[in-house]
Amino acid sequence: MPVCKNCQKEFIVSDFETKFLDRISPVFGEQKYQIPAPVFCPECRLRWRTIHRNEQYLYQNVSAKSGKNIISLYSPEAVCSQGLSLYSPEEWWQDDWDGLSYGRDFDFNRPFFSQFNELARSVPRLALMISNCQNSDYTTDTGYCKNCYLINYSENDEDCYYGKLIQSSRDIMDSDFVYKSELCYGCFNITECYHCLYLSYGLHCHDCYFSENLHGCSDCLFCTNLVNQECCVRNKKVTPEEFAKAKEEVLGSRSKVAAAVKILDEWRRARIHKYAAVVKCQNSTGDFLTNCKNCAGCYDCNDSEDCQHVVVGVNVKDLLDCSNMYLKQELGYQVLGTIDIYNVIFSLYVFYSQQIIYSESVWSCKNLFGCSGLRNKEYCIFNKQYTEEEYNRLVPKIILHMQKTGEWGNYFPAEYSPFPYNNTVAHDYLPLTKEEATKFGGAWLEVSPKEKLPPTAVLPDKISEVPDDITKEVFACAECGRNYKIIKQELVRLRQLAMPVSDKCFYCRQAERMQKRNPRRLYDRKCDKCGAEIKTTYPPERPEKIYCEECYRKEIY
Repeated sequence: MPVCKNCQKEFIVSDFETKFLDRISPVFGEQKYQIPAPVFCPECRLRWRTIHRNEQYLYQNVSAKSGKNIISLYSPEAVCSQGLSLYSPEEWWQDDWDGLSYGRDFDFNRPFFSQFNELARSVPRLALMISNCQNSDYTTDTGYCKNCYLINYSENDEDCYYGKLIQSSRDIMDSDFVYKSELCYGCFNITECYHCLYLSYGLHCHDCYFSENLHGCSDCLFCTNLVNQECCVRNKKVTPEEFAKAKEEVLGSRSKVAAAVKILDEWRRARIHKYAAVVKCQNSTGDFLTNCKNCAGCYDCNDSEDCQHVVVGVNVKDLLDCSNMYLKQELGYQVLGTIDIYNVIFSLYVFYSQQIIYSESVWSCKNLFGCSGLRNKEYCIFNKQYTEEEYNRLVPKIILHMQKTGEWGNYFPAEYSPFPYNNTVAHDYLPLTKEEATKFGGAWLEVSPKEKLPPTAVLPDKISEVPDDITKEVFACAECGRNYKIIKQELVRLRQLAMPVSDKCFYCRQAERMQKRNPRRLYDRKCDKCGAEIKTTYPPERPEKIYCEECYRKEIY
């Protein structure tokens, strides 16, 4: 087996990968320019891709076009973000500028990546990824959202605050991976749920609190692994009056909620866990997969087929080593953050485009190599226009040059990411220390002293004691010390749900929720019931009871 050149761990290059690389290698004329087998393990390849994506950290910045203050994904204090030309979404989509004006010739005396980095940093880039949103300026990677605040990679939502991957929902707060749900708080990975608090892995539930893995349940408290049950406390039937009394005892104050979370954690550790959240899949491994076929080592994918090492894929096919791929993706290798693409390799943020190689932030384009910030273009190299014949002659020469420099087949280097490592998706799922991130090639951003000022007021424990003017105060996170504020909409929602104001900032609250998920890594383990071999995200040394599909269904259903 090959040994990863970064982490020195052995890894497998599957037959699927070998055949796929041969299939997707570009052809010019009668010559195929073979993409070499990977020299880094799948985990390091994932880290390399996702170090180029920030989904949640927002900063005040200045537009390079208008000079106005704007909200952006890029820190004005981070060294790796210096020199960028940032435009607001409204400015970027205007027709008064053209990415071709930044075009340049390729220099065969220099490496490809350093030249591309210079180009990409000179071309105007979107400060935020927002599409067709209303009153949702403090969001990113969002589309068709209304009145939302500090949510990210979410679509079709209304009145949602603080969360990740919220889809077709409303009145959601401090929750992640929420689908078609309403009026929920502190939840994680729920679908079609209503009025639930601190529910994780819930489906078709309402009025469930501090519980996990419930399907079709209502009025449940401190419950796990229940199906079609109602009025239960600690997995036992109770009267409606008993349930109401038990619920009242856990709401209203931070101290009560903290005690309830500890009880939930005890039940979580004791419950039986399915080897993975895999539903209606064939010949697929990974976690959080639905309606997938022939997907190996994939995570957060649905309605997808013939993929390997894909993280977050919606209706995708024939992908290898890709992340955040949405809607009708086909034929992609080492790609990050796309919508509706075909035959794209070594690229990031590509939308409605085909035949794209080593490019970034392009919309509705075809046949690009080494381009950045282009819209509705074809046959361009380093943002310079060529004829089809010129393009087909020059690209092979650049590939041969990259083969000589050892760049061909590798993703964009970590040191060229415009985001500090601890601001990226890589850190969310593959956390590193500052020293480890620096060794990997990433930058690091410490929280500015300006963001850690003393609080201006004492935060009440009970929501009933919180005054209206709390929205004027500044508080310090009990976990990291970062300052945060309470917005008016948040206070209204907390009072509605009888939930206390948190003493932690949004970033720390989300980090706590993300800990409910296992790392995106598979282990060989045996079912704790029948001994069958399984591939699971629970390492063998973890104490939880892990069952295979058959044993789990017999036990729960």
